Amino acid sequence: MGRKIFTYAIIAIFSILALGCEKVSSDGKVELYLLDSYKTIREHSCQIDETTVKTKANPLISYEDFISYDPDTYEFLLSDRAVKAINDEGYSVFGVAFAIKANGELVYTGYLWPSYSSATCDWAYIDPIATSFDNKMEVCLGYPGPMPGQAIPDKRNDPRIIKIFKRDHKLVK
Repeated sequence: MGRKIFTYAIIAIFSILALGCEKVSSDGKVELYLLDSYKTIREHSCQIDETTVKTKANPLISYEDFISYDPDTYEFLLSDRAVKAINDEGYSVFGVAFAIKANGELVYTGYLWPSYSSATCDWAYIDPIATSFDNKMEVCLGYPGPMPGQAIPDKRNDPRIIKIFKRDHKLVK
């Protein structure tokens, strides 16, 4: 009798542990969306308050158009279709806000910030013009470079992004 109770107790404990574990979706994907609306954390700053972000309904770059990701250089290799989608957008000298999502969850935000802009940006950015040359889209911090005394959170190698690209053999290593 005591052995039977012990066995049931062990089964119950493992069942509770298994049900309590958070499962990561095995069919997740990484996508780039343009933003429909957002607010910055303060006036004269590009830093996006991510609690205010609303993305467009459809991604500008879908997962199928991300060929690979290099976590050392923060570069996505894109399909020709993705590069065309980027080139077809119009870019203000103050950039166009975007979001990277993994499994449908916001990971980080930034701007498609053209290199002809003379305005500065204290947030993550991608130069859409440079993407046209070799289909590589590099995510950088601070335009034209990191500014002294300003900390920009670096979420470019978020574990959710790395896990998805690694799962699908799209991670450069």
